Order: sequence, then structure tokens, then C-alpha cells
Amino acid sequence: MKNCLLALAVILGGLLVTGSVQAAETTVEGRIYSTWSMYLNDTISVDGVDLKGSNQFSLDRSYMTLKSKLTDYTSVNITADLNTKGGFSGYDLILKNGYANIIMPFYRPLSLSLGLQPTKYAEFIDGTLWQRRYMEKNIGDCVEFLTTADLGATIDHQLGDMGNMGSFGLSIWNGTKFTSITENNKNKDFNFYAVLKPLINNAGFMNTVVGAQFYTGTQNVVIDTSMDAGDFKRQIVSLGGKVNYRGYFDLGVDYWMNTLGQVDSLGNPTDDLKSNAMMIFGALYFKNLVPENSLFRTLDILFRYDTYDPNTDSDAGKNNQNYMIVGLECQRAKGINASVNYRATSFENSNIDSQNYLFLNTEFRF
Repeated sequence: MKNCLLALAVILGGLLVTGSVQAAETTVEGRIYSTWSMYLNDTISVDGVDLKGSNQFSLDRSYMTLKSKLTDYTSVNITADLNTKGGFSGYDLILKNGYANIIMPFYRPLSLSLGLQPTKYAEFIDGTLWQRRYMEKNIGDCVEFLTTADLGATIDHQLGDMGNMGSFGLSIWNGTKFTSITENNKNKDFNFYAVLKPLINNAGFMNTVVGAQFYTGTQNVVIDTSMDAGDFKRQIVSLGGKVNYRGYFDLGVDYWMNTLGQVDSLGNPTDDLKSNAMMIFGALYFKNLVPENSLFRTLDILFRYDTYDPNTDSDAGKNNQNYMIVGLECQRAKGINASVNYRATSFENSNIDSQNYLFLNTEFRF
């Protein structure tokens, strides 16, 4: 796969340089997420090494996207993802997205997407709600409730002028993920979603937004003739929203409920495994609070607090985890973002110590 993608990238690059691509409009975009982190705990490893102050540089992710508008109604999107999912100590180049989008010529608000494409609610959280993927994944992705891209088809209906009021639609998925596309059974998953900007005509709250999804299907496991697919059900309910007032501040929340069907060692159905996770976040922007010539105009103070319960039916709080980010962000120029932040992961189990880190995250878009 890696060699095929590299070859494809070289071929497309050559075609672009020589002008051989016949599409009406073709663009190349990219993102680089670079990180430095330091461990702050007073910890001695089993080998007797003092781990406090251990620090490292890392390249969290790099994306390269090719977009081409073939006709007024048809476009394609291919995104390569450089990450560390492979089986060696280095970076793999894998396909994150590869899909075509077709606008219905008889009704432009309606479109159909086919291929390996973003799951729409996750795209909404990363792109509109949280907006800081370079710092941390959305909560549903962090706890692996749902992948950010899968193979399937999406019917999307935009609301308002060019979708300025939101959208809603239905996706049909294989139920796999872009990092592991093998489908282990014949069942398909259905994903209903909606995003709405209810106050688009209110100057003070025009960027306020809410969204929701309902995902239902089957876990991606092998199901033979002696098994019932219903015993391996998979359901997700998500609700999210953000209040923004005139660019002064953001205050948002994203809540996920996940249900997985379970069977015992004999294949008999047992109680469902129920999990939930929630992300609360906010930011105060200095841009409208300080003079135009102030150096602080590009700064904002941000926080994020996550809670995760992997089994809501277990002893109260036994497995709960909490995660916090507090920091300062700088958006000095278009396409360049940076943040210095403190992070802490704590556990309801008193026998597990909290983990504390200092991070420097950067994002470069081109």
C-alpha cells in the first residue's frame, strides 16, 4: 500500500507539473502537526531511570490532500496520512480519504459521496466545534468509539445558502476504519447526522452551532452461521454544540454514548457493554479585547476537560478517567497555529497516579 501511494503521488505530481491533468480545477493542500512534550511526574522506572523531565519531539500527523473539480457537479478528494500506525519504528504513508462527491444537478443542496471518506459527525467536531485537531483528537476518536474515515456512501442535504445553516444526511458504512479496512462480515452500518446553526441571523451568536448523530450497525467481527448478528450490535448516540459570542469566546460540549453487544465464551448473549465520554472546552479570544496594535491580539486562553467511563455498569468510578488541557494559543498568521499547554490525566482508581505533561503543539497549513 505504501509503495502504491508513493507511486501515485509521484505520478500525480508529474502530471500537475507538465499540465497533463485535464480537470478544470486541481489544488494541493497540506497540514503538519509537530509536537514537543515533557513528562513532569516524579517517577522512577523499573530499570531505575528517573523519568521526570523526559522530553521528545514528534511529528504527530502530516496530511497531503489533492482536490480536483472534474465538472460543475463532480469533484474528487484524495488525502494521504503520514502516521505511526505501522509495524516498524517510523512513519507509514496510508490513504486517509479517497472519494468522489456528486452534486445532484436537479437539486443542488443534495449530494452523494462514494469511497473512503470522513465520518460526518467527527468531521463536524474537528472542523467546526473543537477546531484544534493539531492539539488533540476529538473525544470520540480518542476513546475509539468511531473512526474518522470509513468506506461507504453518504447522502448529504445542505441547509440555507451553500450550507451556511448546516446540513443533515445519512451514511452507509462498511463498519471498518481507514487504518484497518478489512471487513469481517456482510453487515452494513447506518449513520444519521445533522448539524445546525440556529442563530445564523443573529449578529452576536451567528457562529453558534449544534450537531447530533445516531449510529447503528454491527461490530466488525467474524460472524459464522451459528451466531446471530444482533448479538454483536453497535450503537452510538452523540450530541455536541458550541456557543460563540461575537468572537469573544467559545464554550462547547461533545457527549458520546456507545453500546456494544456481548457474548460469553459459549456464544450466548450477555449484558451489553455501555460506555460514555464527554468533552467540555472553551476559549477566550484577545482579538476583540485589546487594542488593534497590541501584540496580544493573536492570543487566546483555552481549556478542555474530558471524562471517560469505559463501563457504566461497573463499580461506580472504578475505571473512570479524566483528562485536562489548559494552555495559551497563538494564531499569528493564516495557516500557522501554536499552543503551549499543560495536560493531566487522572484516574478514579486511587491506586493509579495521575500523569502530567507540558506540551508545545504547532500546526502548519499550506
